Formats: sequence, structure tokens, C-alpha cells
Amino acid sequence: MFETLTKNFTKYICQNDGESLANLFLKDGCYHDYIYGNFRGRKNISIMLSDYFHRDGEDFFWEMYDHALENNLGYVKYRFSFISKIPDYKGRKVIIPGISCFEFKDSLIKNYSEAVNGGLAMVQLGVNPLKMEKVFLKWLKRSFNDDPNLSEIK
Repeated sequence: MFETLTKNFTKYICQNDGESLANLFLKDGCYHDYIYGNFRGRKNISIMLSDYFHRDGEDFFWEMYDHALENNLGYVKYRFSFISKIPDYKGRKVIIPGISCFEFKDSLIKNYSEAVNGGLAMVQLGVNPLKMEKVFLKWLKRSFNDDPNLSEIK
């Protein structure tokens, strides 16, 4: 079940099939994207795909492997690539590895999140180091907002 779901998940993203992707999620499910932030609900997940992912990239490749599933929690490694459509980085290819986390309820995705080093993508795109710093600070702030327990670590 998990491997089939991740194959469909990546296929729908690469093919810009927002409706099919969104239907893998609970009605109030959430896609936590490391670049664009959190998208809650099927409509917003579909919009994320067309208005963010495929606005900024093309020729997507996404392969998930080494699946691990226990109860309602699944983890999987991945290889991901795309060609940038962003004017300042148009035509540049990005290839990155990462790890995805799927939380399920009633065989649908309740939450999707990922752990990936976005700095690798920025270096391949040629992003200015000062801009990278601003983005990293935004991601850091989001991390602390998403997990308030991080600020409790001493």
C-alpha cells in the first residue's frame, strides 16, 4: 500500500495532476513543503502544485525508495530533480536527496513533510549567498513555529 501510494504521489506531482494528488489526502490534510510552506486542505494542495511547483519548475523527476511503515507513520528516502523556470535561474537543473514523512489516517495522508537540505538546491541554482541567508532564517523561524519544543532544548 505505502509503495503504491508514494508512486502515485510522485507521479501526480511530476505530471501536475493536482486533483489526483489532493485526493490522496484527508479533506483537511496538510502538505508541509520546505520551500513554499504549509498547504492545508485538498483545494490548497492542488493550488500548490499548479501555482507554485509547476510555475517555478519543469521536467520533474521524483523517485522514492527504502520505504518504512509502522502503524500510521511512513518514512521514505527520495531522489528529486527539476529544471528551474524562475527567470533568474531559468534552465538550471537541481538534483537533491531527501527524506519524506507521511502520517496516515483512514488510509489517506493526514500530514506530509520532508527533511531536505535546501541549500543544495540554492547552490545549484546559483542563488546569491546573502539571499540564501535570508531564506535560511525564514526556514529556521518556520521550524521553530512548527515545533515549539525546539526552543525548549538547552
